[in-house]
Amino acid sequence: MTNALKPFAVDPVPENTWRRLAYRIAKKIERTISYGPESFLTHTKAPELIKAIGRETFDSFFSFAVVRNPWDWQVSLYHYMRKTVDHPQHELAMSFADFDEYIRWRCAKEVRFQRDFIYSTEGELLVDFVARFETIDADFKTICSRIGILATLPKLNVSNTTPYQQFYNEETRELVRVTFAPDITLFGYDFEN
Repeated sequence: MTNALKPFAVDPVPENTWRRLAYRIAKKIERTISYGPESFLTHTKAPELIKAIGRETFDSFFSFAVVRNPWDWQVSLYHYMRKTVDHPQHELAMSFADFDEYIRWRCAKEVRFQRDFIYSTEGELLVDFVARFETIDADFKTICSRIGILATLPKLNVSNTTPYQQFYNEETRELVRVTFAPDITLFGYDFEN
């Protein structure tokens, strides 16, 4: 999604109000924090962004996030980490004997909830729209409509075409169900969809 939207948010700033605002917010972030706007282009938690630019500025923009079925997400992440040599966890992913070992590690050592990216610690939804990976084409059209652009969503980072359910056994399926229960409940996921 970043690649599809990037032409609408980077230098040089076109004579389009939304693009000028996006550029100004990137510059404000750059002045506010030490590591510049590039650090806030992907996988930024809404609470962190609000802290950097202020709630009023954040609320003045249309904001969105994409959530994904936790079982599917873990299969995708595992394959992406293994195939992407410059991924920070590539070596770790390559050290696992198989997907089962990865899931045991993930569920015991490094759990990341999708809700933490878009909700405050008090449970307030901070973004304007929550898209679902499972309906990404339709949801991307909604996003484009809301921000007033025409863009096409390319298919990138496709790391696996086998249905995610086939990667799980009873043990690993249950590990994800228990570990990621907050996301599963909040976003209404189950193993089949």
